[in-house]
Amino acid sequence: MIQINPREIAAEAIMEIMEDGAYNNMALRRLLRQNGAMPPKDRAMVTEIVNGTLRNIYYIDHVINQFSKTKTEKMKPWILAVMRTAVYQMYFMKIPDSAACNEGVKLIAERGLEPLKGFVNGVLRTVGREKEKITLPQRGTAEFLHIQYSHPLWLIKMWLAYFGYEETENLCRGNNCSPDVTIRVNTLKTQKAFLKKDLEKVGTTVADGRLVSSALHLKKTADIGRLKAFAEGLFHVQDESSQLAIEIMNPQKGETILDLCAAPGGKSFTIAEKMENEGRLVCGDIYEHKIELISQGAERLGITIIEPIQQDATQFCNNYADTFDRVLVDAPCSGLGLMGKKPDIRLKKNGDEIDHLVPIQRQILENGARYVKQGGILIYSTCTLCKKENEKNVEWFLKNHPDFTAENITEFLPQTLWQETAENGYITLLPHKSNTDGFFIAKLRRG
Repeated sequence: MIQINPREIAAEAIMEIMEDGAYNNMALRRLLRQNGAMPPKDRAMVTEIVNGTLRNIYYIDHVINQFSKTKTEKMKPWILAVMRTAVYQMYFMKIPDSAACNEGVKLIAERGLEPLKGFVNGVLRTVGREKEKITLPQRGTAEFLHIQYSHPLWLIKMWLAYFGYEETENLCRGNNCSPDVTIRVNTLKTQKAFLKKDLEKVGTTVADGRLVSSALHLKKTADIGRLKAFAEGLFHVQDESSQLAIEIMNPQKGETILDLCAAPGGKSFTIAEKMENEGRLVCGDIYEHKIELISQGAERLGITIIEPIQQDATQFCNNYADTFDRVLVDAPCSGLGLMGKKPDIRLKKNGDEIDHLVPIQRQILENGARYVKQGGILIYSTCTLCKKENEKNVEWFLKNHPDFTAENITEFLPQTLWQETAENGYITLLPHKSNTDGFFIAKLRRG
């Protein structure tokens, strides 16, 4: 029988992500598929080590650099990947230090780096022995949060300006918790109680959503795509934050609705289900392969009102002018609210892209506004926590479009989510408070 070492697969993934710029979810999916003979327990271990190492990458490097004469930026990629994953096991998992160290040293030897075994062994043993002696930047500083919670320093400084120290620390801490999987019940095919029972029968842990009645939170789901309930189209994967955006949109049966930036389709599917599959739902995206994904998802879910169309949302379409009862602009954004689910985002962003994204977001908003009928609704949402992309865009829009007004959204929010801003038409969801992605939703009505 083939013996597959989960620690080796995890180190391989970390090396690809850190050295080659691979996305962690794609690197993980490919490596797990290539090593399909691994038992579920080992697959879970690989996923935990990879995502956990990424969530704590700055802290881990800080630890290594305290005890290694050769600093992380000078290390060979494989050495560094093995050491990072070993330190994660020693500091954040219930794995004996000696086991993490010994297994790490073995991985070095197996890659033909025998002369470096002593170096790796020495550093890892010191790292394990000196856990209580790690020195960090002074508490109360941006630098402390940067290292302690492994978030980029530029982002920490931006959030400190927005939220203050305590809220920023809580936000960073929340981003470092492993999220569960959130799904939306397909109300066209089943009811929540029935789906819950079906999922529990196959060993999945299921809990009710906190913000939206049709949401369920799942744990112990090794491969959600292999579930019978998924194949039968009884649900689709969607965070409660974006489900809430559709609750606030409040689509009605028989309406004509446009989802301007629809891929991968979760919000479109929820809109269609709330419309009871009656009416017209146009779903646009710039990429052909993503349009195909929307079509496939709609077919699986039994949705027939979706019209997938390939188009660039920044280009105005004359045929759509004053046509739609409701328009959703879920704009391309910096994705800073997704760090819990996509920990590698903290390594791939430097803040520069925000100034490039804002004009694109505003152009899409401009077009979306022209597609809304008089008296219709425009929803603007993002999965980021950046005022330039969120509040500032809404302020700019309202200033330049006197025919639109912000609409009070309080009635669509559970009491636990009430915010003063809801009366002014928008809400920001912080992961540690709402147990969702970081998200922004604004509701605007055309007069």
